[in-house]
Amino acid sequence: MRHGLLRNVEGIPKLVCGASGIAHHAQDFATARLSKSVYAISATSSFDEFLEPAANAALPLYASPAILVEHEGLRLDTGTPGPMRAPGEASGSAALEVAMDEAYEACGMDPLAFRMANYAETEPGSGRPFSSKALRDCYAEGAKRFGWSKRPLQPRQMRDKNGFLVGWGMGTAVFPCPHFPASARATLRADGSALIETAGADMGQGAWTALAQIGAEALGLDPAQVEFRSGISTLPDGGIAGGSGHTASAGQALHEAGHDAIATLTALAVNDPESPLYGAGNIGIAARNGRLHRRDDEGRSETYAAILARAGMREVVGTAKTARDPAAAAAYAMYSHGAVFAEVTIDPDLGQIRATRLVGAFAAGRIINPLTVRSQYYGGMIWGASFALHEEAVTDRRTGRIMNADLAEYHVPVNADVPSLEAILVPEEDAFVNPIGVKGVGEIGITGTVGAIANAIWHATGVRVRRFPVRIEELLPALG
Repeated sequence: MRHGLLRNVEGIPKLVCGASGIAHHAQDFATARLSKSVYAISATSSFDEFLEPAANAALPLYASPAILVEHEGLRLDTGTPGPMRAPGEASGSAALEVAMDEAYEACGMDPLAFRMANYAETEPGSGRPFSSKALRDCYAEGAKRFGWSKRPLQPRQMRDKNGFLVGWGMGTAVFPCPHFPASARATLRADGSALIETAGADMGQGAWTALAQIGAEALGLDPAQVEFRSGISTLPDGGIAGGSGHTASAGQALHEAGHDAIATLTALAVNDPESPLYGAGNIGIAARNGRLHRRDDEGRSETYAAILARAGMREVVGTAKTARDPAAAAAYAMYSHGAVFAEVTIDPDLGQIRATRLVGAFAAGRIINPLTVRSQYYGGMIWGASFALHEEAVTDRRTGRIMNADLAEYHVPVNADVPSLEAILVPEEDAFVNPIGVKGVGEIGITGTVGAIANAIWHATGVRVRRFPVRIEELLPALG
């Protein structure tokens, strides 16, 4: 089975992906296994180079005895493209998830059952174990909340009270967990408060809220007692604010800097005969609520302020420069996972498409701030709906110029376009991705949503989507 996808560039092949070959016996669902050949063409300019690694989306997801991934660059007389959120994974997973639905249809299986039959216990492209993978829980939670068990197998079986066609589709979400070198500084002050610092941008994703929480936790303080400074280039380098890796990268640096400050404070206390913690070096000390406690005797403790005052010091400073453990990176495949379930309604006379309901369940390691994480998932799913149904850059074939370079003509969704969103935070612990167990959440919501909406459109109409955004004219012949 070959699958092609053209995205967002009128008349120019931005991406063509193939997902081929179901090696199975049609009546034997247990052996409905995939062999995949994935080929991507990326457009770049005639004077520069940027290639979107779209075919790589096939490497981490579904178990297969044979995977072939190829990329080709096509030079055009246009501007050089650049990375857009979920670069490669968004477009590649859209093609892959539509191809997976075509495969399940050939097997006569439920889409979720087919994906479970091809569930990868280890990373298919490398054979490495996953550092953690709660994708089964994502499937189960999302399907339960969505009501997936009520979905008829064949298309064009459901209508709403207005007579509109209704379709249900799903897509698997996946995104790698990058980790960038980062630095941070933590200062414990004589009044019991603290200052934590790392450079980096907060573009609205809530990074500074989560980073302040991580730093406060490492120092054993309430966030209200901690001053957080960022966004200034003279501060320690907090790493790249992008790639769904900023919280993990800068967060680990703040975590280690906080521990370094606590270690310095601990040394002052356990070596001071006047401290109730004197001599406790081998026993261990815990930092909690602005106090150091002996691990063997919780009653023997002392405030940070008291330790500094007796030492005649105004502050102690901890620093850290961190990066991902190379051994862990070599030994484990590290990804966030999820499952998105979509409902669409389609006017049978006009072909107008509405994404009326999206339910996403995601597992991304330890969640520092559920409110900001849920907002990131909402944003990702909205952006996925935008990819599937709205956004398209129209290029003048004579000049290579973008013809719809303003929001009057470049369409993005508004609230009425995505009326119902639900994001489920699936618990997951990861001891290998980094010391704080944090993965990225910013882009994963896009990767499952595009395919889920495309598959829901097929379920409503019987029309397979191989181009985004989906156009009304592609549906009208089948609606006739």
